Amino acid sequence: MKTLFLDESGDHNAQETQPGLIVAERRDKALDSALLASWRNLRESGTSYLRPAAIRDRVAHLRLESKGTGIAGLELADLVVSPIGRFVAGKPPREDWAIVESRLRRREGAYLGAGLVILPKE
Repeated sequence: MKTLFLDESGDHNAQETQPGLIVAERRDKALDSALLASWRNLRESGTSYLRPAAIRDRVAHLRLESKGTGIAGLELADLVVSPIGRFVAGKPPREDWAIVESRLRRREGAYLGAGLVILPKE
């Protein structure tokens, strides 16, 4: 089964796969509301890479789960997302940032806007 929701090549065949599900960790009411608003905006407006219909076809739902559920995928995601979050928030980097940063997709040597897209744009 193909698991890549939003492939870069554009040759996604919707008949071959079921739409995906994104699971995110709940935080607090304000942050959860902001995340859901950003999700609705992506589904309605798309991105510079994908039209809204492509996002809706490939990702069926965003589900928020509490940390207490112990979902393994959320624990693994924390290992990648935490260093990115510290970078975006302007906090001092730790050793894990160098590892994550080295793996980000690049366009003309830069990962901002290619491997790291920060939404919503202020």
